Amino acid sequence: MQGVGTDRRKRIVVEIVSLVVISILIAFDQIAKLHFSRTLKFGEKLNVIDGFFYFTYTLNTGAAWSFLADVSWGQLFFKILTVVALIAFTLFYVFVARKGYKWLRVALILVISGTIGNFIDRLAIDAVIDFIGFTFGTYNFPIFNLADSFLVVGVIMIIIQYLFIDENAVFKKKNGNKEN
Repeated sequence: MQGVGTDRRKRIVVEIVSLVVISILIAFDQIAKLHFSRTLKFGEKLNVIDGFFYFTYTLNTGAAWSFLADVSWGQLFFKILTVVALIAFTLFYVFVARKGYKWLRVALILVISGTIGNFIDRLAIDAVIDFIGFTFGTYNFPIFNLADSFLVVGVIMIIIQYLFIDENAVFKKKNGNKEN
């Protein structure tokens, strides 16, 4: 019986740590957004590595690459979509936690943190604050923020899980033979 209690305490500690990590990531995102929105004028650039990496202050009323930024119903759409996505990510997290998938748990912590970080902006100012910029030659990569980074890394981790790590992964060797 002691093992059951120990396992339960361990799961509770893991979930508390997960919530603390989510809170810290959201705080980093929000503090960085606040910092750059207060120290830079809208559109101003602060070069870090000349011709490659810079900080700026912009607002994105759409999603990635300003998708749907120019439509009046875009913000309402993204707010509703975010709530639905957060519910789905949370349910997926509960499933993943019960199955003991550590890699997916970390991925979902990142995805949930990024989703909440950008959702806070949408609720507060009907836009998302972006401040990280890269230039590759003549190409300017779209400006983004820490929450976007958390989301991208988390989604990449989920893709890696299902392509390479999971027991039914698409590219996983089975019985020592490569499958075509």
